[in-house]
Amino acid sequence: MAGGTSTASLDDVEPVQRETVQTRVHQQLRHLLMVGRFHPGQALKIHDLAEAFGTSAQPVRESIRQLVAERALEALPNRSARVPLMDNERLEDLRRTRLALEGLAAELSAKRAAPQDVEALARIVDEEVQADETFHVESSVNRNLEFHFRLYSISGSAVLLPIIEGLWLQIGPNIRRAAENFDARDGRGAELHIRTVASLRKGDVAGVRRAIEDDINRFFDMLVKPHEAAAAE
Repeated sequence: MAGGTSTASLDDVEPVQRETVQTRVHQQLRHLLMVGRFHPGQALKIHDLAEAFGTSAQPVRESIRQLVAERALEALPNRSARVPLMDNERLEDLRRTRLALEGLAAELSAKRAAPQDVEALARIVDEEVQADETFHVESSVNRNLEFHFRLYSISGSAVLLPIIEGLWLQIGPNIRRAAENFDARDGRGAELHIRTVASLRKGDVAGVRRAIEDDINRFFDMLVKPHEAAAAE
């Protein structure tokens, strides 16, 4: 245009996604905690983690700092951290909170679930059963995590999911311990997930919530009872 300048529209420009090393390290550490790859009381050394991730110490140190702030880890004097040990009081506190929040998320999801959502959950349960039959704890724990968060994502709540994830970060190291001590074959491990899917197919909202609450209670019962037995000795 003569005598002036024109400005090109940027409305259709896609934002550039730049995932940093710090983000990737933090995501991996969070996932490893949530699926119980670290044991309660285990010390996490920055040098060892940086070597495993193939990074410098800085992104690992920053991720640990964030996880300490989320109560997923406890700080140690040498700037490393450890996975917290939990007494019955903290376990029961986490139980109550998970029942309230995950029960609500399950209920909201049951009201919104489309047939394709239910079938996707059913496929995850099938994979979980297969893992349990071969006592493949790693796969079973991963499918358990996938099932719960796939279900809760259907709720449409942007508020609930990050809070629930924070709870799983705290309890994750105990999930694997419970899985290793439980004979999940013959459908026992996935029975409450199977019940959840059956209730979803029937449109039974209250039944979905009860199945998830029973699943959470069974898990905490497996943790609390050994603590009670040790205390009685």
